Amino acid sequence: MNAPSSKSSRTTPATHQPSTEVTEVTEVTDALRHRNTAARAVNEALARYEISVLDHIAARVRNAFPTATHLTFAHYARAREADLQSLSSTEPDGTEVRIPDEVAQEALDLGEITDDLTDALTGLTSAAWSAVRPEPDADGLWVLDLPPADRASKLAELVRTHHPDAALLTVDFSADPCRVQAITHAETADAVGSLGKPLAVDDQHPLWPPETERQISALATQMQALPHLRAQHLFRTGGPDDHTALLLLPMDDTKGLS
Repeated sequence: MNAPSSKSSRTTPATHQPSTEVTEVTEVTDALRHRNTAARAVNEALARYEISVLDHIAARVRNAFPTATHLTFAHYARAREADLQSLSSTEPDGTEVRIPDEVAQEALDLGEITDDLTDALTGLTSAAWSAVRPEPDADGLWVLDLPPADRASKLAELVRTHHPDAALLTVDFSADPCRVQAITHAETADAVGSLGKPLAVDDQHPLWPPETERQISALATQMQALPHLRAQHLFRTGGPDDHTALLLLPMDDTKGLS
């Protein structure tokens, strides 16, 4: 009698599968990355809109009053509403001249200006607040400085009043307001321009007066919010989570870098 044949059983090696926990952590991490990217895009779009509304206000006011420099308003934080109080111009000697209310009302729809102002400043962290300062002579009122037509040139003018050979600023945009961390000068002793060593900010020896610092920070914030100015003048020094950037100042006709 033949013995029954026995077949050897084969054991299939177990295939390694990632654990459920690892898969879930990966999915959460990926979702968080996408959420942060989306939130960053929304914040950038919102800041661009806020500064665009600010520019729209400035264009309308200057179209009616070319010498206008600022407007005064009340702001009700709980209702998030602005109430336009007056328009003003500034004389070369620094004297502020209020535009008569009846003249302003004839030339402009002040209700629309007020609505636009409310829109631009709705968020308490709105980029448009960078152009706002407290009214020194009236409690509870604010002053909005109408932005210059050429922000980059105005910023360069402010910087070079104190540092004539300035070429670059290192700006920390994580702070509110943003802060200049260092200034880099153009070395033009030889025929070919080059950059010198950055001069870091020293609280004991500030780069410029506080009011100049306020204006520079405001313009840098607004430039960051506008894609065409951001592309021309701002260069990040790290990854997407690094908020430090180099701000390239436009060169005048007598300076040049290669």
